[in-house]
This record gives sequence, structure tokens and C-alpha cells, in this order.
Amino acid sequence: MGAGDFTPQTVRTAFFDREKERCFVCRTPLRWEDRGIGWSAHHRKPRGAGGTSDPRIGSIANCLILCGSGTTGCHGRIERNREVAKAVGLLIPGNTTTEEYAPASVRVRRMDKTWWLLTESGRAVEVDEGMAS
Repeated sequence: MGAGDFTPQTVRTAFFDREKERCFVCRTPLRWEDRGIGWSAHHRKPRGAGGTSDPRIGSIANCLILCGSGTTGCHGRIERNREVAKAVGLLIPGNTTTEEYAPASVRVRRMDKTWWLLTESGRAVEVDEGMAS
């Protein structure tokens, strides 16, 4: 595993426990066997080409389980529409270092327009729409 990669346990916890085998964004049902094609783990705050020494990059609060790959499904839409994705917390600017931009501090919106905070303990907690990011 490279610097900033998600551990197998992080991916399993996000996939099975937090997301209940569904895409975080659109809630489409997923199958574990389809990893890499039907779904993928997405870094909200990117690793960067050379990896990173920031331990939060590989944290469960930075991990989203999304349908598709980096070019298809919700994952592909995020990659093609990066500014919109940043506005709703699906992407966090990689050059930010303050706690305000720590993955556990940045709320994220689902397609149903509900807002969530992803915790370091592996939970997704719904928050008010008006809550500041």
C-alpha cells in the first residue's frame, strides 16, 4: 500500500457498516464482488501523485464508497465536475491544511440533498442543511 491508501479494513467498514452496501451519493445497491468496476473507494481529499504523509488522507472520514470507477457512475461524475463536487463536500481541496478542511470537519451532500459528516469512528451522521462546512 502506498502513502494515503485506504486499508482493506477501512474499505470493508465503509462498504458494509457505514454505507450498507450502497453508493454514498445515489444509494444504488452494490456488490462487494464488483469492486473496481461497479464501485470504488474515493478519496474526498486527494492523495496526490506522490502520495502523502498526512494520515487523514487514508482515514475513513476521507473515504466514500461510490458506484462506478473514476470515469463511470457517481465516481466519474465527481471527477468530471470537480468544482460542483467541492461545493458539496464530495471533494476537498488537496492544498488545504487547516482543521476546517479536515475530512471529518467537511460535510458532504447526497443526491437526495441530505448533508452528512463522516466520523473518524466510521459513522455517517446527518446534519442540518444550514450547518456551516
